[in-house]
Amino acid sequence: MTALEVTKSKNSSGVTRSGRLFVLELSGDRIHSMNPDGSDRKVIVTGGRYPDGIVVDAQAGHIYWTNMGVPPHNDGSIERADLDGGNRKIIVPQGGTHTPKQIHLDRENGKLYWCDREGMRVMRANLDGSQVETLVQTGHGDEDARDQNRWCVGINHRSEVQENLLDAERPRQWRAGPHLPRQH
Repeated sequence: MTALEVTKSKNSSGVTRSGRLFVLELSGDRIHSMNPDGSDRKVIVTGGRYPDGIVVDAQAGHIYWTNMGVPPHNDGSIERADLDGGNRKIIVPQGGTHTPKQIHLDRENGKLYWCDREGMRVMRANLDGSQVETLVQTGHGDEDARDQNRWCVGINHRSEVQENLLDAERPRQWRAGPHLPRQH
């Protein structure tokens, strides 16, 4: 399991309090929620398809996560649920993205950004899953997909893709502006 996000909120008196920690369990296809100290652990989502990236929108009361699916099958997806796991909804259906990994929320612009490993691209969509688009494409076809140097595996808060983390001698970081899709 990997801890990924802690929500924080202010109550009516302006005091900041810690919220919940959300944890992905890739091998169990589950998402857990717990207090930051590990107490009050709850399974809030089951039946994922290898959940790999998660982001919390505490303000809207949602979590978004990527499901890698089975890499050769091009069946990745992205889902959304309330913070308690209720109102679960597929927002990018299977096949709308190949193998989605890390995910980033741009609340200000109403966008989700994610890396698509075997799809060799950085993608984005509106928070409801509409207007899916590719910002960076590093290759095409099965031959390119076998080349791990083309895989997009990480994205940071500035929507910059981190590539080739498996090859420490040739790490690369590519950037794409948030407003103009661009192909490599």
